[in-house]
Amino acid sequence: MTLGIGTFTRVAIDSALPFDTSSIPIEIIDSESLIETQTIDETGGTTGTTEHLAERTRLGQKRCSGSIKLAASRLALDTLLPLILGGDESSNEFGLEDSLPEFYMMVDRDEKVYTYSGCRIARATFTGSSGQMVFIELDIEAETETEGNAGTFPTLATPTESPYRFEDGVLTLQSTTREFSEFSLTIENQLDTERFENNLTRVDLPLLDRVITLSTNHPWSTDNLDLIKQDLTGAGGSLVFTNTEITSNILTFTFGTIQYPSKTPGTTKAQVTRLPLEGMVRKAGSTPSLIVTNAHA
Repeated sequence: MTLGIGTFTRVAIDSALPFDTSSIPIEIIDSESLIETQTIDETGGTTGTTEHLAERTRLGQKRCSGSIKLAASRLALDTLLPLILGGDESSNEFGLEDSLPEFYMMVDRDEKVYTYSGCRIARATFTGSSGQMVFIELDIEAETETEGNAGTFPTLATPTESPYRFEDGVLTLQSTTREFSEFSLTIENQLDTERFENNLTRVDLPLLDRVITLSTNHPWSTDNLDLIKQDLTGAGGSLVFTNTEITSNILTFTFGTIQYPSKTPGTTKAQVTRLPLEGMVRKAGSTPSLIVTNAHA
């Protein structure tokens, strides 16, 4: 018996089949969970007994859903940002579009290799906190899963580019640079995951809506009094990460406007009072809600 060991899991994504040496390898943090599930449906009628009859069942719909987590770095961002936002790269800039491209994902689970088709990103969450790397958590929906034999995963180089860490970041709100201990930027692509029509597998995963939120945590101080009870219109802002190991690698999130519900901070004895903020990122006039720039040499 040969045991499957998670340490040896490998993941790659591509815009088309087949997977080969040009596919993009992804280093997974902790775990991956993109899997297929299929229901067993039964008639569920009365039969004069409490027994349920196997003969009155049929295989039901298949759903492919799951998540992965990876470190934010240059090559991964160039690959993932169009899949998250919808817009193609233009001079290192990535913008929002009203549709999302589909992609393929291959997962080598040691004993078998699985290929997922018709993938789309339902939610992307960029996170960071003091002393940590910047991570990207992706919730993925797919149309179908195909099982392949062990050894069919292509030979790909392990990612080696320098990742971003939280301390690379500079946050600007209300035109002022702010101290902050953590952040979470969530891009929720609301997909129609029930487009089966007369099939047991999904036929499409169209984008229905998109919600973008930014959460940050600040010290409650005289420098941050202007962050509570802001005007309804909100204000633009930016979050910029400059990799101090490779200073030409600069990741910039530019926000159209961030609207914050009014919320005053509470206090706890013998602790620095914190000011957690959570706002919705919206378009302001002709300025889009979000533009991401992944600059590099």
